[in-house]
Amino acid sequence: MRPFTLLIALFALLFSACETTSSTADSVTDAVTETATDAANTAQNAISDAAEAASELMKGENYEVKVIDDKIKSPRKELTGEIAGVPVTINYGSPAVNDRVIYGDLVPYEKVWRTGANEATRITFGEDVKVGTEGTVLKAGTYSLFTLPASKEEWTIIFNKVADQWGAYDYEDSSDAARVSGSSAAASAKAERMDFVLAGNEIRFMWDDLMVSFPVDAASK
Repeated sequence: MRPFTLLIALFALLFSACETTSSTADSVTDAVTETATDAANTAQNAISDAAEAASELMKGENYEVKVIDDKIKSPRKELTGEIAGVPVTINYGSPAVNDRVIYGDLVPYEKVWRTGANEATRITFGEDVKVGTEGTVLKAGTYSLFTLPASKEEWTIIFNKVADQWGAYDYEDSSDAARVSGSSAAASAKAERMDFVLAGNEIRFMWDDLMVSFPVDAASK
């Protein structure tokens, strides 16, 4: 009888060990699943937060800038707002500095620039406006916004009637609607990406260590 009793005891011990191992494995599986779920939720929340931050990239008192295409190296952005009571939209590519020399190199002097990246920047005025310190009248509509830097300190702002252009490769000055003088100043802080803002009665763009601006007013004033 004794060998049989020992055999029964051995089977009981093995069964108990298997039950304990199974319980431990289930606990580990549950813990891993819970951790993975938490990590996935955290990642999803981070993605949602980033998307929300990107869609509401910048806001000012009378404008906001949204990213409309973030799948390209120089994201396409759009500023919408009002200046001097006139609705304005600026659609532009937002290039990065990336440790490059910008003015006089990437943006050469004495050469027409698209004022951004990829497609030329487009600006739309909802009403007739006066632009530049010259007060040049510009009809309501959409224009390509080019710039022509003679130096870091001297800029010409160009409004071209051909609104849809890739870069400045097909730019023709015969299609210019207006050319006005722009003002430049050192940026208060280095801007890694080029962006437009509205400030008072001025349209400004900032990139690297420079800010370029020009005034806008309603033509009816």
